[in-house]
Amino acid sequence: MYTKGEREGTLWEFHRSGMSVAEACRRLPLFPNEWNLRRWLRMEEAGELAAREMPERASRMHCAHGEGSPAYRRARPRPGPAARARTEGRGPDLAGTEGREGQTDWRDWGADLPEDPAERARVAEARLAEALAVLDVLKAPGPGSLTSEERYLAGQAAREASPAVRLADVCETPSIPKSTYLSQRARLSRPDPEAALRARVRASFEASGGAFGSESVWADLRRGEGEPVSWRGLAEGDMATPVVVSEKVVRRVMREEGLVPRKAAQVRRRARCSSYAGERGERPANLPLREDGAHDFHAAEPGLLCVTDVTEFRLGGFKAYLSAAVDCFDGWPVCWRVSPHPDAGPALGTLGDLVAAVRPTEGRPLVLHSDGGAVYMTDEWAAACAAGHAARSMSRKARSPDNARCEGFFGTLKSDFFHGTDWRGVTFAEFRERLGAHVEWHGGGKPKKALGWRTLREHRAALGYAA
Repeated sequence: MYTKGEREGTLWEFHRSGMSVAEACRRLPLFPNEWNLRRWLRMEEAGELAAREMPERASRMHCAHGEGSPAYRRARPRPGPAARARTEGRGPDLAGTEGREGQTDWRDWGADLPEDPAERARVAEARLAEALAVLDVLKAPGPGSLTSEERYLAGQAAREASPAVRLADVCETPSIPKSTYLSQRARLSRPDPEAALRARVRASFEASGGAFGSESVWADLRRGEGEPVSWRGLAEGDMATPVVVSEKVVRRVMREEGLVPRKAAQVRRRARCSSYAGERGERPANLPLREDGAHDFHAAEPGLLCVTDVTEFRLGGFKAYLSAAVDCFDGWPVCWRVSPHPDAGPALGTLGDLVAAVRPTEGRPLVLHSDGGAVYMTDEWAAACAAGHAARSMSRKARSPDNARCEGFFGTLKSDFFHGTDWRGVTFAEFRERLGAHVEWHGGGKPKKALGWRTLREHRAALGYAA
């Protein structure tokens, strides 16, 4: 509900703005909707309301939307020649500055310079330094849009930039009281109470290679041995004690520290790699496919159902191909091979490593699901699977979701590790080493929310399975 004084003050500001009803309701602060404003205008015509100035309301509007503000200048129509002649060429903005005490408009700063030439030069230099501090350092449109802390920082930057800037100049031009200026200086000079937490957050983020968001960092801070401590009681340099802190605080600290996780959605989609070379024989059955058309990529125990595929990494001057086998029990990357060539070697090597790790038998065979790539259609692949007691399973033609479990692993891997990283100057040997280290971390060091923020290794250990 608007009081009578607020309605009359709104009418006064509306007539003063020179805007239409729709534009005023859309652009000016503290204004009602169009229906109310038009009703108040009708009441004014009937004599029920009288437009009058409200100093408190005007001062609140003036900070960001007053006559000297950028928003007001953009909203006002440009004056014609007759209007400029009436104001002696100064224009309505400068002509109407008389009587507006305390206004912090950048264009008014040269209007009240002292008569003494030396003092005039000093004040001009001081105000120029203050303007540069606000515009160049803080990227702000003017002093009225700054917080007390930002005004203090602008004043400090101006005093450091020019010896002509005095404390009185800093307090006068950006309109900050001396007591507020000194209190901000005392507050900012105190040690940061979140210094230890910031170090832990940054360490956790960097350990993930920039893959962790605020929720993952929050969960990682709670991990560790010993009694958890509040972030307020965290000691400097303590990188092992579990920390109790809200996810909202972690999110704010990451934002203030500029820690932005990489996301695949922020990267241009690359051309898909296809190894399909035609049908070379009858495809094996699609064993995870259920009668309702969905896939069941779940396994009761490790080593019963695995998926495999090959993905491509395009780097400057060369390409790398990763062949991996993922256990469907929990998504553990059992084995992998990296090669500069998309031949059968990496896939067959991955199969050999998988058989050696899982040790399938005739009584407990391994179901190995793949897509219809060229290497998986060869007799050599079929013979190797038969020798290792691995039952072949294959996706349907042109149905990439049939191998969604492995495609999802590759997508997460590239989002966490590959996309958003500058790979210029990295050799194939260096890339292979870093990729292998990240795959190891994916299984043994990355906490997963679905597992109660435990790693895959910890999850298997809790169930009594060897990783």
